[in-house]
Amino acid sequence: MIYRATNCVRFGLFFLLTFSGLVLSGHGAAQSYKITHCYQGCPQGASGANHLVIRPIYTLSYNTNRKSADWVAYKVSVASIGIASSLPRLPLVDSFVPDTLTGNDFLRAEIVGMVRSQYVPIVDFAGTPYWNEVNYLTNSVAQTKGLAQGAWNGLDWAVRNLVNRDGEAYVLTGPIFKTEPTVSYLLTDTPHRVPDAFFKIIITARGLGAAFLLEQDSPIYLHHCEQRSSIDDIEQATGLRLFPERALTIANSVFQLLGCY
Repeated sequence: MIYRATNCVRFGLFFLLTFSGLVLSGHGAAQSYKITHCYQGCPQGASGANHLVIRPIYTLSYNTNRKSADWVAYKVSVASIGIASSLPRLPLVDSFVPDTLTGNDFLRAEIVGMVRSQYVPIVDFAGTPYWNEVNYLTNSVAQTKGLAQGAWNGLDWAVRNLVNRDGEAYVLTGPIFKTEPTVSYLLTDTPHRVPDAFFKIIITARGLGAAFLLEQDSPIYLHHCEQRSSIDDIEQATGLRLFPERALTIANSVFQLLGCY
């Protein structure tokens, strides 16, 4: 997808000069942007009031009403993966989008059985100088302990194993909000909506894909392979057109490389 420069597009000059996640084309007012974190175009259908934030290691569309990104896209490579055991995970205020949940809003998350999680995991980019950018609050979301420590974490590990065997992979992830909320709110006066579920789609450089729909009420022992889904089902659940530039069907044939037999 080509994005025209608007007030809702946020990126730093250092990014333009030092990283190839953004490809510029056109001249003057007609200049447009091609975001390479997205496989066959970035999702369409999010609110026009969202903030599009482009960083060296990911791109996201942030919804200030729900206090969550509507989608997050990133690309994992063998070189980007690293050891994160000693890296800090303290929440960072995003100067591009200050209207987020705060670190204090997450402090009592455990009382309602939740934790502050991250759409883009720190391990996937611990091998880069940009690892700390996963700590921005625009990349943060409340998840139940069972999901965060179970299927969500397991799928992240499976993605890294896939990358180590098969090369780089694109990941597209985000929340799913049902008509009626199914999970608790955080104990804060900040208006927000905790997602009822999440989606994660993995696509290899060869165009092989796998989609997962991960429910918030998942017990910690539930394996990510038990939450397989399809791109069509996720598009229906989110109202997004996830890969607007795709010309060919993305084959659901990478499940086995993610440990799903």
